[in-house]
Amino acid sequence: MKNLNFLKLIIYFIVISFTTNFYAQKENLGKFRKLNGEAFDHFEKDEVKLAEDKVYELLEYSKNKKTNIYIINAYTLLGIINKNRAYYITSLENNLKALNLAENIKDTGRISACLNNIGTIYQLQNNYEQAIKYFSKSLVIEDKRNNPLQKSIRYYNLGDSYKQLDSLDIALSYFNNSLIIEEKYKNNDGIVYAYLGIAEVYLGMKNYFQAKLVLDKINIKSDEGQIEKKIIFNKLLGRYHLETNNFAEALKFLDAADELSQKNEIYSYFLDIYLLQIAVYEKQNNILSANKIYKKYIRLSNELSNSEIKNKIDDLSYQNELTKKELEIKLVLEERQLEKDLRIFGQKITWFVIFILLLTVSLILFGVKRLTKNNK
Repeated sequence: MKNLNFLKLIIYFIVISFTTNFYAQKENLGKFRKLNGEAFDHFEKDEVKLAEDKVYELLEYSKNKKTNIYIINAYTLLGIINKNRAYYITSLENNLKALNLAENIKDTGRISACLNNIGTIYQLQNNYEQAIKYFSKSLVIEDKRNNPLQKSIRYYNLGDSYKQLDSLDIALSYFNNSLIIEEKYKNNDGIVYAYLGIAEVYLGMKNYFQAKLVLDKINIKSDEGQIEKKIIFNKLLGRYHLETNNFAEALKFLDAADELSQKNEIYSYFLDIYLLQIAVYEKQNNILSANKIYKKYIRLSNELSNSEIKNKIDDLSYQNELTKKELEIKLVLEERQLEKDLRIFGQKITWFVIFILLLTVSLILFGVKRLTKNNK
């Protein structure tokens, strides 16, 4: 009888402990989910500062908690935010943190996404060898996953990187592999980008007949989301007509690309467009117009160089601020942890006292019952 009562007492404490842990974990995940949702909602609304604040709130809450997908998402979102600021060092660190956490819980989808994001950062820094390394690792994973459109993105990124290295045959192979998948799933955006990549490779190979055939297949819709594709399309048509000595047509398409870029403030294509315009004017012996564009090219090159230097300085300053912030958070967390440890210790003492009291009462009752039985 004594052993049975004692066993019941132990079971009672195990059930209480399990129930407490279960609800604590459920509450933790609920808060992670809420902060994650709020961060991405702000980001989608272009409220970058609010999104960043929510991410740091999530990361602060995650201290001393098990790795989960929301912590990985937080570092991934920070990586995207900082990549968009051209803070490439900070973005790389964020993505590497996300990658390490994803590897810890063996989340292959997020591992692949992190590898692709890291490759993109290297690509933006013109470090194409490193970009290819990470895109290739991501592709190996996507080969084993049933997500063909993600695989197509890796093919495209690899094609674009090899194109920049003038490895045109390899680039063409990857662009074609991307095109096959995009056509199978009737994804027009993917089809257009693959065709644009293929056309540029053919122009690089001086295979103008094939380049024009591909350009003629491209169907760009008229909605706002197609602006970048229109710029690239006009630039490539301008290049095609330049290479085939149709200078009037070349200027028409290059001017259209220039106008679209300026109107939508998409600066990444200006230098390429200017170089092609200069080449056309030189072919026409129009030195005055060539010099005019050349001055714009030099001015923009200097601005971009200054902007790149400024971004690097801002990135380092940002990292310094983050370090200070992390030290402040660490101090606050240590104080909170001390309070929590003292509270838990107090709770353990309370439960221990209750346990001893219950055990003592049980033993007294058992003793009284036994004594009564013996007296009978």
